[in-house]
Amino acid sequence: MDANLTRLKTDKEFLENLEKERQKALKEHDIVKLYDVLDTMLALDMEDEKIDELYQEILRTAFDDLAQMLSVGERFDFTKEHDVYNARAIYEHALERWDSKDYKGANELFLVLSYIMPDKYQKAMLLPLGLTAQKESLDRFITEFVDQARVDEESFFFDAFTKNAEEFLARHSDLIEEELKKIEKLAQR
Repeated sequence: MDANLTRLKTDKEFLENLEKERQKALKEHDIVKLYDVLDTMLALDMEDEKIDELYQEILRTAFDDLAQMLSVGERFDFTKEHDVYNARAIYEHALERWDSKDYKGANELFLVLSYIMPDKYQKAMLLPLGLTAQKESLDRFITEFVDQARVDEESFFFDAFTKNAEEFLARHSDLIEEELKKIEKLAQR
């Protein structure tokens, strides 16, 4: 652990302020603040129980906001910080589902994300949508389809892809179109 992180982990005043921020974020259901505290606690390798509590609140908040957005036909607007963090939470949850081989659950989340993400991230959702429909592993996605050299470390989403990804999208365009029709059917209800 970096010397600064080690120092912060023993800084009583910092830890008290972090706990106050954690309580405030939980009370306010502010996804940006929740993630700020979560990311700090993860960097400091703090108590799993408190980290889990924050993450569960992040998911509750993100899915509540998602339900509201879908009910009025809104899409994420990444000029709004809370939309970026809501998308991050849902995307991370989709990756977790995928990693645990819950292909159906991951696929459904990528389907919703493909519908409400800004156009810039469309391909970043369509590729996982197609791969989860075919029950391909998350590891394969990362090793064969994500261009590791071009991944933006500041991005919350995998959005740099290899030639294999382009070929997969072209070869399986019918499959992806079929998957996208599912959301159209839901939108008509």
